[in-house]
Amino acid sequence: MDHETKQELDKIQAMLAEISTDMKTVGKAFPRNSLGEIDADGHRTYHEALIRGAREQEQFWASLKADLTTKGLAAVIFVVIGLLITGVSTKLGLPPQ
Repeated sequence: MDHETKQELDKIQAMLAEISTDMKTVGKAFPRNSLGEIDADGHRTYHEALIRGAREQEQFWASLKADLTTKGLAAVIFVVIGLLITGVSTKLGLPPQ
């Protein structure tokens, strides 16, 4: 093996060692199963549950906003009608009830 090939091989081995270290570091972020192996399925399931919860929360807030808007509008209409009735009664000289 010539000198250049040896240097290239050393570079490749250094890069592989760095990749291996990085893989071990990334692997620490994942939960382990009962065998001590990385539990990618458990990790995915966890994130699916988070996503599902976020969607449910989004639906809850959208529903609440729609409900409050509807009830708020009904309350405003009720008050306006009450004021109109009171105003018309006063203009006509009808006694308050």
